[in-house]
Amino acid sequence: MERNFSTLIPPQPEILIALAHELKSEQPNQKRIADLLKADVSLYTTVLKAVNSAYYGLAVQVTSVDRALSLLGIERVFNLVRLTVLRNTLKKTGRLERFWDSAREVAELSSTLARRLVPRLNQDDIYSAGMLHDCGLPLMVQAFSDYRTFLTTAGKLEPAEFEQQEKARFGFSHYQVGGRMAERWNLPQQVADTIRLQPLLADVLTDRVETDEYTRHLLAVLVLAQDISAEYRYYWRIEPRQEMARLQPALTFLGLCDHDYLNLREQLLEQMGA
Repeated sequence: MERNFSTLIPPQPEILIALAHELKSEQPNQKRIADLLKADVSLYTTVLKAVNSAYYGLAVQVTSVDRALSLLGIERVFNLVRLTVLRNTLKKTGRLERFWDSAREVAELSSTLARRLVPRLNQDDIYSAGMLHDCGLPLMVQAFSDYRTFLTTAGKLEPAEFEQQEKARFGFSHYQVGGRMAERWNLPQQVADTIRLQPLLADVLTDRVETDEYTRHLLAVLVLAQDISAEYRYYWRIEPRQEMARLQPALTFLGLCDHDYLNLREQLLEQMGA
């Protein structure tokens, strides 16, 4: 099984390997890291655009990677670069604009929910989990000529049943592929586990599947973000309405009653529609 789906995963570009090597040294060289980023003009401009986005909420306009490193820190800039390179790599698999629009929406909602509900969660971890929760899909599209057709018939199923059908037809699921890619690209293990464990939500959050509490919190927040994103798209008739029953394990785990969650969801939907 491992040999089969591991072949779908693209290798890390040399710049990420070089940056990771620098980051792991006892005293990371900020100038060396900045020089590596400056050598790739496309990545350099993309990183600056991301750093100046509302997500980071910086009070000043950042015009250089050196400044970004000083303000955000080496590790956070590396996380941003890794996510940017990974997304650019997956974009090469085909026209999936709607997929990435949805991924970004879930990532931003995950970040917002985490700040309100579980502030101890690392913002980069929860944003990465949101952005990459379905990152195995583009790789499956690239690997199997009939995967797009499969998506049109099975894409609306709940994750557990969707994974069963994927495994029956292709031998493994995009959740497995996505989790393995996160590991291969050296994302935190909890992020990789969150991606992989989505079909096992109820079992994970009720301790029937062994994992750590941090991963459980990542997964619970991610599920609520997916629900709010789906509700927003349902309003515009882009996606079907989700069932509240699927959210109960996450709500119980986070200590939220239905009423409080629905109020929170309504607030965020109003902000998205503003």
